[in-house]
Amino acid sequence: MSDSTTTTERGQAYTLEGFIGAMVVLLAVLFALQSVVITPTTGGLADRTVQEQVQQEARDMMVVSNQDGNLSNTTRYWNGSGGFNNTDQPPAPDESNRTYSVDRFANESALGHLLKDRFSETGWSYNVELHTNSSNQTLVYQGNPPASALTASYTVTLYNDQNITADGDDRTLEEAAADGDESIPQWNPGDETAIYNVVEVRVILW
Repeated sequence: MSDSTTTTERGQAYTLEGFIGAMVVLLAVLFALQSVVITPTTGGLADRTVQEQVQQEARDMMVVSNQDGNLSNTTRYWNGSGGFNNTDQPPAPDESNRTYSVDRFANESALGHLLKDRFSETGWSYNVELHTNSSNQTLVYQGNPPASALTASYTVTLYNDQNITADGDDRTLEEAAADGDESIPQWNPGDETAIYNVVEVRVILW
C-alpha cells in the first residue's frame, strides 16, 4: 500500500470522526433544549404565554361554576355571623372570619372542586377572595402570595330578593342585612334598586 493511499484513508477517518463528533454534540444540544420544563417562573415570552393560559383556565373555571348559579350560591353561603358556612380554617391575616381548607372548599362549591383538581393536585397554591366596593372576604387562604402570583377574577351580581344558601336560613339578603347578619354588605341600603351588591370573585395563584 502506498503512502498516498494511507494518508488518504487516514484523512477520511479523521473526517468521519469529526462528523460523528459534531453529530453527538448536536444531538446533545437538541436533547437539552427539549428537556427544558416551562413553568410560570420561566422568563421570556414562554413565561407570559404560560401566565395567560393559567389565568384563562382559572377564569374559565369561574365562568363554568357560575353557569348553574353555583358561584353565586357560594357568595351567599352565609353563616349568620358575618362569615361563611362550614369553614374549617383560621382567618386570613387582618380578618376575623374563618376560611375554608382546599378540601372543604372543594366539597362546598363547584369552583373549589375545579381548583383542587387542576391546581392543588399539581402543586399550585391559591387564595380565593371576595371583593366589593366596601369589603373584602377571604374564602380560601394558603399563605401570602409572592409578587409573581397570578390573578384571575369574575364578577357576580347579587340581588336583594336572593336567599341565603346555608341550610336552615331562608332569609333574603336584604332581610339578613336588616338583621345585621350579612357576610357581604348591602351596597346602598334603602336604595330602590334590586341590586344588593356586586362581588368580584378573585383567585390568586402561585
